[in-house]
Amino acid sequence: MTRLNLAFVLLAALSTSLVACSAAPADEQGEDVSETESELAKSVDDHWFYDGPLPMLESARVTISLEGHTARISGLVPAGFALSELPPHAKVQDDAGRTRLDVVYPIATARAGKSDARPGDYRFNNVIPYRPDGIAVTVQEGAHMVTWGGFPFLRYNGGIALHGPITAMDNNGAPDMSVWYLQRGEVSGGCNRMMGEHVVELAHLAGTSMRKVYAKNAQVTPAGVARVTVISGYDSYGGKFVDVDYPTDAGVSRSTVTRPAKVYGADRVAMFGSWIASAMPGGRDLPPSMKWEGGVSGKPYVFAEHARKDWICAVRPGHLARLSAYVKRAGDLPASFCENKTCVLDALAAGVDPKSRCGL
Repeated sequence: MTRLNLAFVLLAALSTSLVACSAAPADEQGEDVSETESELAKSVDDHWFYDGPLPMLESARVTISLEGHTARISGLVPAGFALSELPPHAKVQDDAGRTRLDVVYPIATARAGKSDARPGDYRFNNVIPYRPDGIAVTVQEGAHMVTWGGFPFLRYNGGIALHGPITAMDNNGAPDMSVWYLQRGEVSGGCNRMMGEHVVELAHLAGTSMRKVYAKNAQVTPAGVARVTVISGYDSYGGKFVDVDYPTDAGVSRSTVTRPAKVYGADRVAMFGSWIASAMPGGRDLPPSMKWEGGVSGKPYVFAEHARKDWICAVRPGHLARLSAYVKRAGDLPASFCENKTCVLDALAAGVDPKSRCGL
C-alpha cells in the first residue's frame, strides 16, 4: 500500500452546513475487495492507522499559532509508558515528576477573503477519524468537492478544524501517482490543513485511538477531550519562539509566513523537527524535491531525509469489515500492525488468526 495517494473521484455526499470546511457524513458505499495496486494508488477513501512511537496523552492541549503556522500539542505521557524513541518533532520535560511531551506540526491558515478561528480557547467538538472525499457547502463557494482523503477531521470551532492537506501533486518517482503535501501558509478556507500523517498522529495523541476501525464519517468524542487555544502571534516553548522544520507557503511566489528567526534571530527560536511518512521502496511515494527552504535558512528541505516507515498505513474499504470484526475480538490493533499489514489482511481473508500467523 502506498503512502499519501490521491485520485479525484467524486463521492455523493452533500452537506447542509454553511460554515468553512464542513461536510455531512457520506452514505456507506459498496465494498469491493478485488483491488489492484494501481487502484490503491488512486484511492480517495483509505482508512488510516497510526503505528508511531507516541501514546495518547493525558490532559492534552493544542496551541494553534496563526502567525507561526504551527500546531503544538502538549500533554502528559501516561504513567508506565516508555518512549521507544523521541521523534524529531517532539521535546520532553519534567512536570512534577511526570514526563510532559510537546509535539509541533506545520499547518496552513485561511487565505485572503476567508476567516480563521478567532484567538481564544476552544475544545474539540467532535472528531471524524475516517473521512473520505466528499461534498462541502459554503456560502462563498456553494457545493464543491473536498479531498479529505480519509484522514481525520478534528473540529474545534464550528466548521473550523484540523484536517488533511487537500493539496496533491504528481510524483515522478512512481508512475500515475499523486501524493499529498502541505502548503504551509495562508491557503485554506479557514481550517488548519496538515500533512495527512501528522493529523493521523495528532488525532491519536489527542485521545482518538487511530488503532480502531471507524465507519465512514462517524463522529466520535475523544477520550479526555483536548483543549484548543488559538493565538494570533508566535507560540512559545521554554522561553523561545516555536518554529518547525518544514517549508513555508511552498508553490507561491511570495511567502505569507514570516519565520520567528527572521524577526527575533535564530537564537530566540525553539526549532522542532518534522517527519514524513513513506511506505514504498526508495521513497517513491514521497513528494518530489522542490528545493524549498526548510527551517534552517538557506538549506533546502529534502522530503526523503525526513521519511519514517510504518508509522502510519492505510487500508482499503474492501478489507475493513473483516478488520473491524478482528478488532472487536482482539481490541485495538497492535502497534506493529502497519509493519505486518499485508500479513494480517491475508490471514483474515484466509480465516486464520493473524496473531499466530503474523507473530503479533
